[in-house]
Amino acid sequence: MFLKNICKNFGETEVLKDFHLDIAEGEHIVLMGKSGKGKTTILNIIMGFEEPDNGEMKIPNEISVVFQEDRLSEDFSAISNVCLMKSDVLLAKEILEKLGIDIKKCVNTMSGGQKRRVALARCLTRDAKLYIFDEALKGLDEKTKAVAMSVIREYTCGRSVIFVTHDINEAKEFADRIVEI
Repeated sequence: MFLKNICKNFGETEVLKDFHLDIAEGEHIVLMGKSGKGKTTILNIIMGFEEPDNGEMKIPNEISVVFQEDRLSEDFSAISNVCLMKSDVLLAKEILEKLGIDIKKCVNTMSGGQKRRVALARCLTRDAKLYIFDEALKGLDEKTKAVAMSVIREYTCGRSVIFVTHDINEAKEFADRIVEI
């Protein structure tokens, strides 16, 4: 997987210029950089939400994502939200339980941290070639963050991952390689 010489402008604003990223199979990459440096633009290009102005890329079609927003169906239970993306109920239950989530609890009665963990479980139950976590641990306390990071590592072992964070400790704990933008 790669992005090569990627350029992207929004009007007069140059966001990316000749950006390169090689992702080895099974590699866990952390993207870091100040706000406005292009991390979300890179993810949007990878996911096909934006087209680069120039450059070439080879990205798999099978991508699973945790967005900055949870994007859950509020009136559904945790298990129903996770199974919207994949029908492997046993895997969904297993991951939700490891994340400390009551599978039958309705999302609209959950705290922000619980919703975040449902979004993580939804991503991890998909069988993908590339996993993207865009500030996936924001809003979690340190103990819950540690559990979530452990579950993410377990279910992405041997799989390619792009993990975006502003937290250098998260980056060091998770990354095979940190890419500063």
